[in-house]
Amino acid sequence: MDATISLDRSNLWQMIQALSLNADNKLWLGQKLIEEAEKEKSQSVSASKFYGVWEDGDSPDADELAREIKASRRFKDDIIAF
Repeated sequence: MDATISLDRSNLWQMIQALSLNADNKLWLGQKLIEEAEKEKSQSVSASKFYGVWEDGDSPDADELAREIKASRRFKDDIIAF
C-alpha cells in the first residue's frame, strides 16, 4: 500500500514522536528513509529523454540536420542593423 502525506518538517516530527516507537522500530524507520533517499539521489536522467536529442551517427539525416542548424545560425557580426 502506497500513501502520500504532505506535512511540514515540524508536523512530521511531531507525528513520528506520537507513534510511540521502540528503539528497534526507530532504527528500522531511519534506515528505510535513508535507503529511499539514496535511491532517489542515485537515479540519473539520460539526456536521450529530452526532446530533440540524438546520438552522433544515428542516421545520415541526423548529421544533415546538425549541419543545417549550424549553417543557419546568425552571429552578431552577420546581423544588419536597420
